[in-house]
Amino acid sequence: MDSKTRFTTFGIGALVGVLVLWGLNQKADPARERRRQVMASLSLPGMYYDSAIQGEPLFGHFVLAERRSPLAGGGLRRELITGGRNRFDKEGRPLPNDLLLVTEDYAPGVEPHEKAKVASVSFAFADRAEVVAAPGAWPAQPDPRFDAVVSDASPGVVTLRLRDAASAKGEALFALVDHVRAIDGKAPVATARLGAIDWQAEAERIRKEIGQ
Repeated sequence: MDSKTRFTTFGIGALVGVLVLWGLNQKADPARERRRQVMASLSLPGMYYDSAIQGEPLFGHFVLAERRSPLAGGGLRRELITGGRNRFDKEGRPLPNDLLLVTEDYAPGVEPHEKAKVASVSFAFADRAEVVAAPGAWPAQPDPRFDAVVSDASPGVVTLRLRDAASAKGEALFALVDHVRAIDGKAPVATARLGAIDWQAEAERIRKEIGQ
């Protein structure tokens, strides 16, 4: 085989290889992009979904603040403030972490510990809330602990964010949680709600994505 033939054969082989790889990448990209979108949409660290499904409590260094209170009729409620999922911008720089409120309810006689069974669990964002005013009223008085953003699209709706959330510690992490509970349904506020997290719906998205 002369040099020209060898060169032509090599060129065709290389071109075919490039086309095959290109075709595989084209097929892989939509699935990879869909998986990336699913991951970006999740609100909780991965293990939180497993713990919630299994009815297991959360313990560890990621618990930033905790308090406990008795439930009517017996049982115990354990409220935790934890950090959220790690997120990054397009350049790979870390973004400020979310604050999460984890609420674990325990049956009467069950004391919270790492092997205890949780009767029910819920999740919400502890650093953001939506306040809706009663008709014709202003929804919230200024509070130096929170930043307030008035909705242009929905008059009478204000989004509250916990100010300096990254530096808050201890009971200060519950500031927005307690504020929302204190003003909910009390004039001039119609409703006040923390940012809710539908963890069951998100867990179902994960299950479908991994094909289980």
